[in-house]
Amino acid sequence: MDVVTGIVVAVVTALLLVGGGVAVGFTALFRRRGDRSIAASTSTGSPAFGFGSASIAELSTRAGSALVRLDDAVRTADHELGFAIAQFGAEQSREFGRSIAAARAKLAEAFRLRQALDDSTPDSERQQREWTLQIIALCDQAEKILSDQDAAFTVLRQREVGAADALTELRSRIAATRERLPPARATVERLASRYSPAVVAGVSTNVSRAETVLAEATSLADSAAPAVTETGVSAVSATLQDASQAAHRAEELLDAIDLAERDLAAADQALEALRASTRSDLDEARRQRDTAPDAETGRAIINAMAEVDGVIEAQGGPRDPVSELDRLGAAVAHLDLALASARNQADRLTHARAAYAGTLVSAASQIAVTRELIGSRGGGVSARTKLAEAERQYALAQAETDPVEALDAVRRAVTLARDADALARYRS
Repeated sequence: MDVVTGIVVAVVTALLLVGGGVAVGFTALFRRRGDRSIAASTSTGSPAFGFGSASIAELSTRAGSALVRLDDAVRTADHELGFAIAQFGAEQSREFGRSIAAARAKLAEAFRLRQALDDSTPDSERQQREWTLQIIALCDQAEKILSDQDAAFTVLRQREVGAADALTELRSRIAATRERLPPARATVERLASRYSPAVVAGVSTNVSRAETVLAEATSLADSAAPAVTETGVSAVSATLQDASQAAHRAEELLDAIDLAERDLAAADQALEALRASTRSDLDEARRQRDTAPDAETGRAIINAMAEVDGVIEAQGGPRDPVSELDRLGAAVAHLDLALASARNQADRLTHARAAYAGTLVSAASQIAVTRELIGSRGGGVSARTKLAEAERQYALAQAETDPVEALDAVRRAVTLARDADALARYRS
């Protein structure tokens, strides 16, 4: 990381602390809309929305489109924040960070409502309509927040004088990222030699894709260079911003390779730990099997033991530690249920803590892979909603003090992330 990039990262960190967890940027892609809002008690077909005669299906389609559009815009804004700070300074960008934090909060609430609508429990028609209208309102409000800030930024951009420094910083970033290409290629080859093709597939083309977007960033920087002067206004903001986004995408692609290597190493360690604890579980199960309080409990323990043994024996061939964690974790969960009546509370808590560690690694890996998939290929509103809920359950699991509840939450996160991945690939 070069000096300028280090400064930018430091400033972004300061904004996160001062601005209340701001982790996203600004975007200039929204057109101004009127501020629409709705409370939970909004009557069906509120004229404030102009949807009095719209069907629930029509409203759902509109809400889904609004969620996808806003989610994409906030992702773009996240990429642009560092460039904005480098170009205009931390102080002038502070209000933009606060505004985007507010927009992201509304987006998160809209996704929460969408997840509630997607739950298997049927909602009344009135409730479906009200929640769908709330989703549309939240998206409109977030768009207006970003639109208002974009108008202010347009005035600021007209006075910009830092294009020369921005171009220098951009070329430095491109050069630093190019230096990462050979090590990244070696990492991919190393992963390919250790793990199954399916495990490495998510990052197998990242180096070549990074080379492509770096070439694009270089081309854009070269096209902007003739118009850049050391003093005065240089009308190349849009070009430099596009170049910065391309450079950032290359950085993300290479970061994903490093993250995959770390996640897989963590999965290996977690798998070994889970295998060790599972052997202890099987020893306990054998004891409980012989002293089961009734025949039904004994049969349940025997069946669960057979499932665990089958998973352990099947682990061979091309290595996929994340999938192995999932399969073994699911089998252990069934063994937990079988042993629940025979275990005391202290044993349940101890086992939950052991199973939690491996499942947490699996959840983190699943979420990271799905987030990268949606970021690179796009994804429908259902996939994004599942991912948002998986991230929420993951956060709840980390904050939960009860080991059993934490384990349940992180298992839900794994399931939701896997569902989001499947939906995103289906739509791709």
